[in-house]
Amino acid sequence: MRALDAHSFGPNLKSFREVWRQFMGRMMSFLLGPVFVIALIFVVMAILLSFVVADMKSGQPAIVHLKSGVADGVDRDGVVTKSDKYLTVNSAAHGKEVFGWEQIQFISEKDISTSRRLDRIVDLIDLLSKFGLLATVLFFMVGLYQYGQTQKWEREKFLASAIKEFVGVKSVRNARLMLDSLALYEEGRMIDLIPQEEKAKDQTVFVNNYEIFGALTTNPHEDLDKEDLRAVAIRDCFDGFLSYLVTFDHYIEQGLITKDALSAHIGYWIDLLGPTSSLDPIFRRRVLAYAEAYEMTGVADLIRKYNKPPLWKRILG
Repeated sequence: MRALDAHSFGPNLKSFREVWRQFMGRMMSFLLGPVFVIALIFVVMAILLSFVVADMKSGQPAIVHLKSGVADGVDRDGVVTKSDKYLTVNSAAHGKEVFGWEQIQFISEKDISTSRRLDRIVDLIDLLSKFGLLATVLFFMVGLYQYGQTQKWEREKFLASAIKEFVGVKSVRNARLMLDSLALYEEGRMIDLIPQEEKAKDQTVFVNNYEIFGALTTNPHEDLDKEDLRAVAIRDCFDGFLSYLVTFDHYIEQGLITKDALSAHIGYWIDLLGPTSSLDPIFRRRVLAYAEAYEMTGVADLIRKYNKPPLWKRILG
């Protein structure tokens, strides 16, 4: 799983230009794929139909009865090829000869040739039908692939929008900074915690790690002072952060986003709450107990998705 830099406030979102370029590339792929398949189908069908037409116009065994006074007046028994203005007869006795239709009395086609000719046409039509079936399957597979690519792109857009919202909320950003403080700083860090103050310098205060620990009590009525605005602000920050984790877990369950795609954006923060993170177990259990106490069970579910035991351990129980 890829971890984000500990001091970053969120994932590096793609620029609009890059997103637009990828969108246009996928759209062109989506449009050109089926167009290419359809064009290929028409080309192959045209080729097969040309074979059928050529077979119908190809030479056939027959007897050509010539009119009196034409050539030597002897009938020609051979392979006859017809055209609009003339026909060609290729016989063993006279070789290849060309006659105009006005020179022909009539033609006696041989029944056996008609049967063979029909067999060839039927074979070509059968081949054409098989190719049509294959082309239909191919077109369906290409369409299914394009649909999958489109759905993937839609999920990426949906996730990018959700992450942008997650990164942009100030209280959620403060919660990430406080988690960062619990993991990396011994005492605490400066955080823009008090938005009610008019002056910017009064909004940014030093927040001690154990102040965070104390604020995340599951029994605030007894453990916290009613006028402790800093504790209330800390709790509000974690409420927003943990609620987003619950939402992301729901999105994964519904198939709107994938686990790997989410990890690429906020994997660091999910790992930080996992069992193998650098976060002190005391702080980690405090955060998870806070989430459980307020029925944000999706937080634990999301963490488990990224920390499943190996298959052999699951088999052995």
